Amino acid sequence: MSVLIRLLGFFTAALPERVAALLARLLGNAVFLLMRSRRALMLRNLHHCFPEKTEAERRAIARESACRMVEMGMFVLASPHFSEARIRRNFSMDTSVVDAIVAENVPVVAGVPHFSLMEALTMIPVFSESVRGRDCGVFYRPFDAPAIERWVKATRERFGFRLLSRKKGLTQAISFLDRNGIVCVLFDQSAGKRRGALSLFGNRVVTSSTLAGTLAAGKPNSELVAVYCRREGFWRGRVVVERLKPARRTIADCTVALDRWLEAKLAESDDLCADWLWMHDRWKGLEGFNLEHRKSILPETLAARGLAELPRGKRLWIRLPNWLGDVVMAFPLIRAIRAARPDTEITLLARKHFLPMLEPLGVADRLVALPPKGKGYWKFCRSLRAEYPDQYLLFTNSLRGDLEALLMGAPRRFGMVRPGHPRPLLTKKWRVPADLDLTKVHQTRVWERWLRESCGLLAPLDASPIAIAAEKKKRLGLICGTENSPEKRWSVGRWRELIALVREAFPDVEICLFGTAKDGAITARVAEGQDEKVVDRAGKTDLPTYMRELASCRVICGNDTGGMHLANMLGVPVVGVFGPTNPVRTGPIFDAPVKILQPEGCPPTGGADIEGVPAARAFDAVAEFLR
Repeated sequence: MSVLIRLLGFFTAALPERVAALLARLLGNAVFLLMRSRRALMLRNLHHCFPEKTEAERRAIARESACRMVEMGMFVLASPHFSEARIRRNFSMDTSVVDAIVAENVPVVAGVPHFSLMEALTMIPVFSESVRGRDCGVFYRPFDAPAIERWVKATRERFGFRLLSRKKGLTQAISFLDRNGIVCVLFDQSAGKRRGALSLFGNRVVTSSTLAGTLAAGKPNSELVAVYCRREGFWRGRVVVERLKPARRTIADCTVALDRWLEAKLAESDDLCADWLWMHDRWKGLEGFNLEHRKSILPETLAARGLAELPRGKRLWIRLPNWLGDVVMAFPLIRAIRAARPDTEITLLARKHFLPMLEPLGVADRLVALPPKGKGYWKFCRSLRAEYPDQYLLFTNSLRGDLEALLMGAPRRFGMVRPGHPRPLLTKKWRVPADLDLTKVHQTRVWERWLRESCGLLAPLDASPIAIAAEKKKRLGLICGTENSPEKRWSVGRWRELIALVREAFPDVEICLFGTAKDGAITARVAEGQDEKVVDRAGKTDLPTYMRELASCRVICGNDTGGMHLANMLGVPVVGVFGPTNPVRTGPIFDAPVKILQPEGCPPTGGADIEGVPAARAFDAVAEFLR
């Protein structure tokens, strides 16, 4: 392996630079075109960091970055075969800053970003007399293959820099600084789920490496600098050293200073922006629905940026269910996600007629109406790919919903997997445990367990009702129909019996019949022959009006349907008439008064004929709220 690497490096170094540059560009374009997931990653990162740029500008930067990544790989192979004369011919350095720092006889901590020619930094002793003879080290990740490890150390230490293992080199680095040496740290990669500290970079929460900040803070007299090679052509550049002045000499402030410096460099020009390795995922490691981490420097980061709260840079799209009751039951989970991830922009995708209900609830930053099924549906889903969602959470359980998420380009797609429904298009699946009896656990609690076990949700559910502006009246609301499943409906005769009992006991109470336009045939029969105190409103209200009229009632009595759940969410007392369906699983979930009526002898999980609930029982229940 070592011999093969040396031969490949010798061949690459021997190529005329124009030929090597052409080869790097050809390979880089091939990487950009063929590695679809990496291309999407680069474009997503650039879109998040530079929303003001056009898509064409971001694609040009990403393509150039791919070419320079290949150039960097070729440079790693070829540069060990460069003579000092060739190094001096291809690279330069203004040594005034580093010479001045060395003359002060203080330790130096240097932050190194992932620019394409960063390997040239080990050549600094070639240009600077003052650096030669100093203890100089740079952290790196050791290789498991002994042959490659020996080759790396031999080639990168030839000018005097020592490679310091990230696992064992900390003591050696401190000893270098004790002798006023120089220690370089690659600071701009994700520190992963367990290391580093929560910070901000590119408008999103990341785990930043605090190694450079720790070393700088541990040596109060040290100089904190950023060192990079500014590319001036293929395998040509100028080494630049810039002093940084953190607000305080703390780990947090030194780490923030380095990240802020890099952000400014990336925004300085498209050329410098393209020189950074956008193909590595600086923002990975915080996929779950919580911001808990062993260390955080978010307060210092916000202070440095002059922000009062976290920017919502991460993009979570949530596909809501197709039925009103299920949408309402999912609402406490969305609230919990909002509380757990204040750094997340939440987009809700739902059927168009749900949007007027969702807008005033205030849990989403954005709403997207899904078009009706048919021509143009999949084209619409594909068009949303240009908005680069990071995560897609599906409360639906269909292949259709999974295909929507795939077409929209979300790299992480979360969902539940039930027996017999494998859902191969999801990237993170929560399989319903064999010991979980879905008939004995509420649907919202099943979703909660999914999000806690699979997505790390820690925030408690908030099932407090939603308050909307509505004038309270002496009014009873009846929801006589259902959008589906006729067996869930109480008969017209039962509703007329209930109205008669209410009119006799409470003659001044207004009775409103609610429902959709499809329910109009049922409510018309219920209202037939009634006086003006019985008002048929089925199909005559849009959703916001429907919500206000529900909220104006003293009590709602209804079948197991979406309107019952909506009234419960609005804090209106609810009397639910159940028969074949299961109130344990799909009953009202919000913290408002609820009475569930089932036929005598019916199991708590349902399964009986709904006609087994007499009108007199429903009257007794609603009368408590009408008095």
